[in-house]
Amino acid sequence: MDRINRSRHLIEAATLGVLFCVVLLLSACDSNSGNPDRDPQAAENGEQIFNDNCGPCHGSGGRGPALAELKALSPAERGDRIRNHPVAGRIPQRLPANELLAVTEFFGSE
Repeated sequence: MDRINRSRHLIEAATLGVLFCVVLLLSACDSNSGNPDRDPQAAENGEQIFNDNCGPCHGSGGRGPALAELKALSPAERGDRIRNHPVAGRIPQRLPANELLAVTEFFGSE
């Protein structure tokens, strides 16, 4: 049983590492928020994903930081928050890479 738990923890740690790297690499686009190559549809999808998955805690009256506070963070700070999210293994770590990318695009919009 101990071997199974260690394997599970290694897989979770690897998954978090990959997600963190994806966020850092993709968040480089955040510094180019005026970039005409931004995908408005991806940002719209990211907003919906954020509202569905993150909104209950990060929306008005939620227990986590509000959306405006999250958008004000640097891409590296957001990546750190995702990697060290207090609800480990659930949200946002459970989001598939394409949805995480869309949320990243949403954070860089406006």
